[in-house]
Amino acid sequence: MFRWITRMPFAVLLAIVLHLLLALAILLSIEWHAFSPAMEASKVPSEPTIQAQSVSQAAIEQQVKRLKNQDAERAQAVKSQERAAEQAKAAAEQAAAARRAEQARLQQLEAMREMKQKAAAAQEQQLKALQEAQKQAQQTVENQKKALEKIQQEAAQAAAEKQAAAAAAAKEKAAADAAKKAAAQAAAEAEQARQQAAAEKAAKEQAQKEAAAKAAKEKAQKEAAAKAAKQKAEKEAEAKAAKEKAQAEKAAAAKAQQAREAALQQQLQNELRQSQSKGVLDAYGAAIKAKVTAQWFKPPGWQPQWKCNVRISQAQDGTVLNVKILQCDGDQLFQRSVQQAIERASPLPLPSDMSLFSPSINFTFKADTQP
Repeated sequence: MFRWITRMPFAVLLAIVLHLLLALAILLSIEWHAFSPAMEASKVPSEPTIQAQSVSQAAIEQQVKRLKNQDAERAQAVKSQERAAEQAKAAAEQAAAARRAEQARLQQLEAMREMKQKAAAAQEQQLKALQEAQKQAQQTVENQKKALEKIQQEAAQAAAEKQAAAAAAAKEKAAADAAKKAAAQAAAEAEQARQQAAAEKAAKEQAQKEAAAKAAKEKAQKEAAAKAAKQKAEKEAEAKAAKEKAQAEKAAAAKAQQAREAALQQQLQNELRQSQSKGVLDAYGAAIKAKVTAQWFKPPGWQPQWKCNVRISQAQDGTVLNVKILQCDGDQLFQRSVQQAIERASPLPLPSDMSLFSPSINFTFKADTQP
């Protein structure tokens, strides 16, 4: 109760004043009833009936004056009671308004307290989620460490049975170097595959060109041999046959020329298409890089030189289906931030030429590209 009084001192003061005014009104009402004509009449003792006597005019006027004074006093008392009642009513209304204001203030404080509690709960939940993620990442690292330790123990035991301790140590070092080289080779796997595909395509086009040229050459040689044999066998043929033969040879030569020109045109178109495809692929990769970079949030302890090579599986509309970390320089938080950035960037941009779309792409994210 003391805390309630300290919170609303004005309301308590108004309540005390209201009670005092009510007590005063009750006291005035009691006194007015005490001096009313009915009470005066009741106080007069009953006397035996006597005969009427004459009363002087002055006594009558004095009695009338005394009654008027009593009526005036009673009217004044009534007015005092009415004023006291009005003051008490105003004080009560003011006290009620103060209570309502105080209740509104308390409700506002309670709402602010609840908001703070909710914000603190949300922050605590986020902290717990981050701690849980860190715990899971740490557990994963521990499991990997245990698995690696088990493999190393088994390798050491097998080496100890076959070779001396020095040979086992050398073998473990060679295995570590091979693993490091394999990891470095995996980083360049995508670029090498793309270059190899381009080289195979160019080799295929060159082979087609050479095959077309060889076919044209063989055809010309066969025609020349047929012409020589025919000229030798038909020396005595008529002029008309010779003319028709010449026309046939001319038509064959024109056809061969057209074939060579068509092969050359096809080669030029293939080279132009390859150049355009490279530009489309470069623009496609730049668009994916820009969208993923815009969705990346820097994790605690990140380093500008860190980068991650990932393989992204996507649907036909660019929706990200899976993100696999191939190789990453950073810690678990950095790897998780890159994976979440790619997932938030879904759906990924599509190439302008859908013939170049691939459901699986390799992507290298560099931390120093973040503005």
